[in-house]
Amino acid sequence: MTHKTVVTKQHMKRGLREVGLSEGAIVGVHSSLSSFGWVEGGADAVIDALLETVGKTGSIVVPTYSGDRERVPTTPEEEAMGLSIKWRLHPYDPKTTPCWTGKIPDTFWRRKEALRGENPVYSLAAIGPHASHLIQGWDKLLELDGLILLLGVTLQCCTAMHLAEQYVELPGYITKKLEMPAELRDRYPPDEWVLGFGPYPDFLLMEGPCQERGIMKLCKIGEATVRLVKLRELVDLYAEYLRNYPEVFYHGCVPES
Repeated sequence: MTHKTVVTKQHMKRGLREVGLSEGAIVGVHSSLSSFGWVEGGADAVIDALLETVGKTGSIVVPTYSGDRERVPTTPEEEAMGLSIKWRLHPYDPKTTPCWTGKIPDTFWRRKEALRGENPVYSLAAIGPHASHLIQGWDKLLELDGLILLLGVTLQCCTAMHLAEQYVELPGYITKKLEMPAELRDRYPPDEWVLGFGPYPDFLLMEGPCQERGIMKLCKIGEATVRLVKLRELVDLYAEYLRNYPEVFYHGCVPES
């Protein structure tokens, strides 16, 4: 029989303070409940620990990307154009549509004090004084000089890192791979479909540079590794690396000879 580590809300709060989360913080949270071991009180205990740590002056935002979708097979023609996956979205309702981003965010958005955004694919939910601003997009967390907290997950989950792409002019051999054919865009409206097209950047490669530069703090809570980083520092560092080594992050994209 496998015995899991038991984590309580108090363990959680102690670990959050140890990694550097404090009262008044504005923080985006990516998470895996199962990574801790066995959490006494489940997702609600984690959410309570977060809210109590940042206090009434702090704000928390989480990804609540729509989980109400249906996978549809791709055709050989579409695969030849670079399409790898397609999902048909069902009608989105911020008050009822579940999310696929984990038990913690799917519990978080259902709280009565939570606000949830209107984006039919990539909604965010938030609690706190800045909630109405934060649910408009990850760029709002950047504007507010917020933090990113990774609970048992890595930077690969941190979709806010895409913000760095607006500061970098990627070379043509990469943008060519990322540009979806007009035929696919017309065939699958973005408010009705989610498409997998082109290489996805390997955010995980930035974990080492973040630790080397000293901008990422780490601790353990139960069996989970917890990471905390200021979003502005993360985006700036990723943009620097993206300018210098773009092909490293977009696997399969190489300069044309």
